[in-house]
Amino acid sequence: MKKISVIISSIKQAIDIKDIVDAYLLPIKDLSINYSNTFSISEIKEVQKLGKEVYVFINKNIHNGEVDVLENTLKEIEKLNINGIIFYDIAIVELKKELNLKTDLVWHQEHLTTNYEAANYWYDKGVKYTYLSSELTKREIEEIKEKAKCQTFVNVFGYIPMFTSRRHLVTNYIETFDLNEKGNKIYKEGKYYNINDSKNGTTVYSDYILNIKEDIDADYLVFNSNMIEEEKIKEVLKDYKNNNLKKETGFLYQETIYKVK
Repeated sequence: MKKISVIISSIKQAIDIKDIVDAYLLPIKDLSINYSNTFSISEIKEVQKLGKEVYVFINKNIHNGEVDVLENTLKEIEKLNINGIIFYDIAIVELKKELNLKTDLVWHQEHLTTNYEAANYWYDKGVKYTYLSSELTKREIEEIKEKAKCQTFVNVFGYIPMFTSRRHLVTNYIETFDLNEKGNKIYKEGKYYNINDSKNGTTVYSDYILNIKEDIDADYLVFNSNMIEEEKIKEVLKDYKNNNLKKETGFLYQETIYKVK
């Protein structure tokens, strides 16, 4: 049975949708990127009280100076007995062994989580879940679900991060040209793309809100509330179940074709 999971933006939002969802996904403070709102360990504990599954994002590249913070955070997470850690940096796989941690892992290297063989490789390394790339087609998602040993997460709603740079692209641009403004959108080829320039760098998001209405063969369907008004998410979840939302299928039916010239 598919589970409805939501990347939440606040504890208030988590409470508001608790009767509709099966799992909460929370970006953790200082160790996650691509999300406007993050959560401390104490806030994660509050969300746990709602009685749903809880997963946390630690999805940034870890630098040498952050290893101690990462280790201490992993130890604190272990005490919580949550359902899983959604990770990007493979150092977390090794640290789980070194620290003898029991919390399950979710492989989420964004554009790299694209095939069942890689998913099975990480499963054999002790990673129970794979969070699939948003660039995959429905056919590819179904193939992975059929042949992978792990359980899968798939994005079905929300703005999709297109790329992240460690550089502060927007801030640097404004300072270079001495502009008295702060930008939160970029215009290219007739479209506006949302951007977020934070202490971790710059992220550019899709110009559309992904909204897949098709029956997707995955264990967890992920609704991303990032940059969307909190009060709208409950409406979105209800409309999703009633099949009332306008479709925006992203790459679901767009095969990727490479041609060598």
